[in-house]
Amino acid sequence: MWRPRRQPSPRRRGSKSGNSRGKNTLQPLHLFCDFDGTITQHDTLVYLATRLGAGPDFVHHVGEEIRAGRLTLRDAIAAEIRTVRLPFPEVARILRQEISLDPGFVALAEWCRDRSVPLTILSAGFHEIIELFVPKADFPWIEVIANRVEPDPVAGWQCHFRDPGPYGNDKRKHLRRAQETGAYCLFVGDGLSDREAAETANRVFAKHSLAEYCRERAISFHEYATLEEVRTFLAEESAAPPLKGVSSP
Repeated sequence: MWRPRRQPSPRRRGSKSGNSRGKNTLQPLHLFCDFDGTITQHDTLVYLATRLGAGPDFVHHVGEEIRAGRLTLRDAIAAEIRTVRLPFPEVARILRQEISLDPGFVALAEWCRDRSVPLTILSAGFHEIIELFVPKADFPWIEVIANRVEPDPVAGWQCHFRDPGPYGNDKRKHLRRAQETGAYCLFVGDGLSDREAAETANRVFAKHSLAEYCRERAISFHEYATLEEVRTFLAEESAAPPLKGVSSP
C-alpha cells in the first residue's frame, strides 16, 4: 500500500541510480529482515564468541580468514560457536542483559502485522537465540528462517545449518521463492550474510558493511540507521487500497 512521493526523502541518500528494481508495482509486499546487527543492536554471534567463547583474538583471526577467502562464513560461525561451552540458560540470561533490540523493531513488526505484510526474519544465526528476543508467543505473525544450535558443554556448541552453502542459510533462495509467488520483496540487512539477498531483493535497506557492498556493486538501496527509519519510510510511502506495491522516488 504505497504512493510515490513528490519530494525525495533524506533516507534515500544511499540510493544508486540505474537499477530497475524500484519501479512502480502492484505486487503484494513481503518484508525480509536480517537479525544480528539489524533487529538487534549488536551481533549476538560476535558477542558469544568474543565474550563467552574463545575471545577477541580468535574472532579477529577468523575474520581475517574470511576476508582472505580461506574460510566461509558458515565454517567461521561453526568454529566460533564451538568455543562456547556454557549452559544455554546461563547464556540466555547474559544475552538478555547485554543485547538490546533496535528501538524501532516492534513498531516495524506491528506496521507489517496491521497491514498484512508478511514479515520474515532471515538469519545466519540461530532459532534458539532469536526466540529469546522475538518470542513466537509475542510475535506470532513473524516467520523465522534460521539455523539451529545444540549446546554441548564438553565438545562446545554444535551448529546445525539449513544449507551446505557458504552462508549456512541461503537467504537469496527464500526471496526468490517469494518472488515466484508474485511478491515484491523488501530486504533489510547490515552484513556479509546479507549480500546475496541484497542482490536479489526488489528494494533494499542497508547499513554498515552491506551499505558499502551495495555502493561498490551499484545496487540500489536506502541507507538507514535504525528500523524506525525503515518504518517511517514505508509509512510515508503508503497509499490507500488497492495499491499493494512499491513506487520508486
